[in-house]
Amino acid sequence: MRRKKPATKNSITVADYTQHPDVLQCIANLKNKFGDNFESLLVSDTLDDQGHQYVNLVQKGGGVLGVALVGYTYILEQAGIRFLRLAGTSAGAINTALITVIGKKEEEKSPRILEYLTNLNFFDLVDGKPHVRWLIKTFITHKNFKRQVQKWFTGILLILIGLTIADFIFLGLRNYYPWALVALRVSYILTAFHLVLIGFILYSANHLFKSLREGGHGLNPGKYFYDWIKNIMEENGVSTVSEFNRKAEHLPTLSVRNPTKQNAKSLFADVTLISSELTSQNKIEFPKMCELFCENQDDIHPASFVRASMSIPIFFRSYNIEKIPRKSAQLKNAWLKHFGTDKNIPRKARFVDGGLMSDFPINIFYNARIVEPRLPSFGIDLDDTAPDTAEDDDDDLIPNSLGEYLGGLFNTIRYYYDKDFLIKNNVFKKGIGKIELSEFNWLNFFVNDESKIKMFVKGAQSATEFLTHFNWADYQEGRIQMQLMFNEKNTNENETNRS
Repeated sequence: MRRKKPATKNSITVADYTQHPDVLQCIANLKNKFGDNFESLLVSDTLDDQGHQYVNLVQKGGGVLGVALVGYTYILEQAGIRFLRLAGTSAGAINTALITVIGKKEEEKSPRILEYLTNLNFFDLVDGKPHVRWLIKTFITHKNFKRQVQKWFTGILLILIGLTIADFIFLGLRNYYPWALVALRVSYILTAFHLVLIGFILYSANHLFKSLREGGHGLNPGKYFYDWIKNIMEENGVSTVSEFNRKAEHLPTLSVRNPTKQNAKSLFADVTLISSELTSQNKIEFPKMCELFCENQDDIHPASFVRASMSIPIFFRSYNIEKIPRKSAQLKNAWLKHFGTDKNIPRKARFVDGGLMSDFPINIFYNARIVEPRLPSFGIDLDDTAPDTAEDDDDDLIPNSLGEYLGGLFNTIRYYYDKDFLIKNNVFKKGIGKIELSEFNWLNFFVNDESKIKMFVKGAQSATEFLTHFNWADYQEGRIQMQLMFNEKNTNENETNRS
């Protein structure tokens, strides 16, 4: 039986994040602009009885870059902002789930989240076999590792060709020169050793690919992460989907600024974690769609939703739900409700990273029935693209290698739905803050403490910049005009169809 790795505690504390001079400066700058109690900060018309302002919040995926998300939400909470509806993908799903289960909606969540992060060694999340952990660490932490591997393979091939040529030369010369026979034997021995080395490399590669196939096409089981998020949920009183939903749907006493024009009665709260289901090829929204895979939602632990959302292809094994009662009338009705058909119910569902289909699901918050919004939809975008330094912009846009081509193709697919929504609903861009993180590798689970703090600080600085320039009145008016335009367009189209 494989022994479980002991957890490794980090040396940094919550204070290393929250008391960092740059973070303190962010809060000081906001207080200078909005008052010591943020009394002049206006971001929403929805308030609780403690004066907190409420927004909807979507968080983008991005591996270890999720630390920056916590920095962003920390500043929002310090400014008295709380979150009504929540959505997230991958790393965004992690912070979203933690915000959901910790405390009540009117309470700050980020300091508690930081406590959990400081007690987590990210390296422990890479829970594959030792040689896999070594390979991943080497590949990620060495910038020139790919080029070095190419040099190794080129060198091995050239040496094999050289030894083969030497074998033939010495074989032809052995009858003419006595020394050629000795050289031939040495050459044979070196060739044999080289072939053994090549055989070992091929065997290791085959073993690695076999492990990928048998392990759900992932290098790491992801069990450590599942246990980590499960323990946090249960520590905060969440062991079932029902309890998870109750936490997410809890509403404090809410009011609106303009009760003559609006009311708070129809406001509701929920949480959505995005995953991609490969067998049926659908985007799945948990916990709402867990009824697609089981008759009793409490048969699934809510930690499964987060694990399914962050199943980075190849890096982590896909998360599976097996023995789905596909003949159940209840499940068939659920599939008809969500996808309009009950002909594609899988026996086994295989979930991978939700970012494959929707990495920034802000469209979830759009309600066409609302003309004048009572609160905005905020979004946190993680931007790890390298800054454009090319002199010739046209050349820089052209993929120069197969890897760049495939990467561009993958990103085009994964960002299509979210990007298309924002193009058609441009006003939502006004609620999105972007954290620039190009110097960090989103898969670097071996990130050091200094880099974690730096990412947190960048998140805090981005939130400060966003709040400094966000204009709720402008957002609200833009949303009203957008909806009036859509309503008028739909009315004209309906009249045209009737005529």
